[in-house]
Amino acid sequence: MKKNWIVIVASGFLLAACGDSNTETSYNEKTTETPAPTINTTPTETPVYNPPDNVRVAFQTKYPNAADVNWSAYKPYERINWEWTGWPSMDTSYYVVNYKMDNRNFWSWWDRNNNWIGSSSVVEDSTMLPDPVKKTIKNNYAGYKITSIDEENDKDRTAYEIKLEKGDAHARILVDKNGKILKKKDDAKA
Repeated sequence: MKKNWIVIVASGFLLAACGDSNTETSYNEKTTETPAPTINTTPTETPVYNPPDNVRVAFQTKYPNAADVNWSAYKPYERINWEWTGWPSMDTSYYVVNYKMDNRNFWSWWDRNNNWIGSSSVVEDSTMLPDPVKKTIKNNYAGYKITSIDEENDKDRTAYEIKLEKGDAHARILVDKNGKILKKKDDAKA
């Protein structure tokens, strides 16, 4: 009798499992699909990207104190005017690295042959500008408020791309470290 009871219970479970198999299969098909990969598009997170070893070694040699290093394929950095840099035209075969040094954020661009193109960093405090640059701003843009400063470096120069405003008037200037205005755009569209 005990044996029959076990067979009856086991048969019940088997019938229950088989009788509802279409619903279960349908449910499993919907829930076991591999989800499409997601790409993180938040500006503060950068996916892991590894440039060729020769490019990474060239960067580490030039910037041995860099911290929080994040590499990616080239992408334009919107804060600077690329035409003003004088740097070569770049595409996705170039590399950009974002890193920190001396409590500042930096970006550097490298070509596929491990040649440094240039670097840029945000200058948060206008008092940190070289005195000749401050004098140029005072003499040429008195009454203007500085809205952003980016320091741009390459093998030939250090320059500061500065955005200014005074009421509805806007200006964008590129000034070398000696205070010479290299480029300027003075209008409401700067």
